[in-house]
This record gives sequence, structure tokens and C-alpha cells, in this order.
Amino acid sequence: MVKPNADIRLSTLIHKYDLHTVLISKVINGIETLDLSLLGNGANKIPLLVGGQVKLRFEVANLLGVDEVQNADTLFRFNKGIQFNMGYLSLESFNLEWKKISSILRTEILELDNENLFTYSEDDPEMKGTFFDLLSGIIEREASIISILTRLLI
Repeated sequence: MVKPNADIRLSTLIHKYDLHTVLISKVINGIETLDLSLLGNGANKIPLLVGGQVKLRFEVANLLGVDEVQNADTLFRFNKGIQFNMGYLSLESFNLEWKKISSILRTEILELDNENLFTYSEDDPEMKGTFFDLLSGIIEREASIISILTRLLI
């Protein structure tokens, strides 16, 4: 539950976060193994999209001090994009990691106070906005991933 003194924007963000957590898991469950090579050229686009999104939640959790690493960390560490004939983990494995890190990250986000959410970081020169801005961008990216995966399955 969101803290009573938390900014209303956090409540809205958590609702979207929870919805995306469920939706991405359901989409993953709906994908059959035969769908994994949709491009027909060895580029496994679906595992790339799903694994990349799992990696992103792990990275945000790491920013909050969580000491967890995705099983496929080395595959996604350098943002290489589509790699042909790459052996990804199973979607079931990604889904298990998605559920695990989503629960941990949600707890960490709810522990943040307004100052941590809405103060610009001066310690990290690459951080161009607040932590809330970062979370909002990730939530928007998840909406896009959900849309892409859903369209690929139709």
C-alpha cells in the first residue's frame, strides 16, 4: 500500500506498475514456443523484448540497493539489440524472474518518500530527472512492450 503522505502520482504509477506486472506475465504465458522466431531469420524478437524488460526492472531494483541479478544478465548487459541465432532463456524462465523482481521492486518503490522520488540527483550526472521520472518512463516503455507483444500474437 502507498504511504498515506505519498504524492498522488506515486499511487497512479503503482497502479500502472501492478497492471503491467500482471499483463506482461499473461502475455508471456500466452506465447507458444513456436512463436519465438517470428522474423524467420534467427532473431528471437519476443525473448529479446521480454528479457530486456525483465533486465530493466532488475536495473531499477539495483539502483534502489537490491542485490539481485537477472539470470540472463550477460545477454542484456550491453544493449546489443537483436542478435541473430542467439540462445535466450525460456519465456517461462523470464516469467519467473519477472514475477520475482517485480515483487521486490514494488516493495522498494513503496518505501521511497517524496524527497527520494522527486529530488533531482546531483550525484549521478547521467540522471536527467527525478527517480519518479525514471519510473514513469519505464512504465511507458512497458506499455509499448505489452502492445508490441500483443500485436505479434494476433
